[in-house]
Amino acid sequence: MIEAERQYNKGLSILQNSAFRVTKQRKDLLKYLSDYEAKYVSVTDVDNHMQQLYPNVSHTTTYRNIKEFADLGIVEQRSENGQLNVKFQCDFVSPDHGHFFCQNCHRVIKIDSSMSPKLKESLKDFLVLNVKLELFGLCDQCQKINNLA
Repeated sequence: MIEAERQYNKGLSILQNSAFRVTKQRKDLLKYLSDYEAKYVSVTDVDNHMQQLYPNVSHTTTYRNIKEFADLGIVEQRSENGQLNVKFQCDFVSPDHGHFFCQNCHRVIKIDSSMSPKLKESLKDFLVLNVKLELFGLCDQCQKINNLA
């Protein structure tokens, strides 16, 4: 729980140093999302949680706050099967990183996405602006459980 609190405080610090107001609702949203550093959660589930805390909050407000958090680098977003999912930023120092997605337990593991020297050489005449790396498979724990390791 200490790590989630540390991540929450990093996110809160970013929010406090932004142009956005720090409201109780935004802090509660940050607190909820900080529990999802190693796993994506659907924006629908986030919205349902916020509706329980704030019955009068509009869906638009929750979605807008998530978008603002993404713009600030507090959360990461990805679309899967037409559904938007978010997770708390797992690396505030190096936000350009990749992820390994376990297709069994749905755990998300941060991986270094820097390009290999061989790949850099093959693209030497190109200007690479962004690298997005996503790998899918079974994590070490799920392999052990399923006797695949």
